[in-house]
Amino acid sequence: MSDQLRAKARADLCILPDGKPIDCVIWEHSERVAGLTQIIAAVPELANHVIDRLALTAAALYHDAGWLLQLAAGQVRERDLLLRRTTDRQRDLAADWLQQRLEGLLPAGTVQQAARIVRTCNQRSPAILEARILAEAENLDQVGPQAIFLMVRRQMAEGRTLSDMVAAWRRQEQYEFWPAWIKECFRFPSTRIIAEHRCQAMSRFMADLEQVCQPMASAGAAKSAPQAGARPVGETRAADVDPKLIG
Repeated sequence: MSDQLRAKARADLCILPDGKPIDCVIWEHSERVAGLTQIIAAVPELANHVIDRLALTAAALYHDAGWLLQLAAGQVRERDLLLRRTTDRQRDLAADWLQQRLEGLLPAGTVQQAARIVRTCNQRSPAILEARILAEAENLDQVGPQAIFLMVRRQMAEGRTLSDMVAAWRRQEQYEFWPAWIKECFRFPSTRIIAEHRCQAMSRFMADLEQVCQPMASAGAAKSAPQAGARPVGETRAADVDPKLIG
């Protein structure tokens, strides 16, 4: 059943309703999120809970389908897919479409539960456990090396460069944005640990990217490394940066 569901979702999420093939960014993201929901469902904190894993997988695979429906209707541009938070309206569109597309493939009760999960996953504290798991998985996919793909898409859409992206990351580090975000966005200790490891991996990637984007600056920094305790010339402190410039 799971393989049939995934095959159906991939066909639905990589083709517009009019049959036109599109960028598969929605499918890639949704497939990752579906996998993350199964990892989160198995964390020790949820060991004593009954979880409808099939409904959860269906919801995860279709939770961002509203973007595609709005794309088909000309309400969003293809280059803007997933570049902002998915709205409640998009969740409702996705839930309705999920019910249409999965009718007959999954039990009716499973389809209805999957639709409820999608509709409520944007809430701050969803009553449905599976919706909380989906929201947790959605947040996890925003951090880690794989998240660089959407960050690059956003830079391109806004006419910015890779160096601009690295600079934005450095400002976030100065303000300790990511530790605060992880503390705020994750309910379970196990998922916070996963998020912290992913953030560390993303930081290493950004350091490597900074070296290749600004090779001369990196070489100069290596030659003129400051003495211990000294503030490097031109170093920007957190207090020097306008908070509006972060990200």
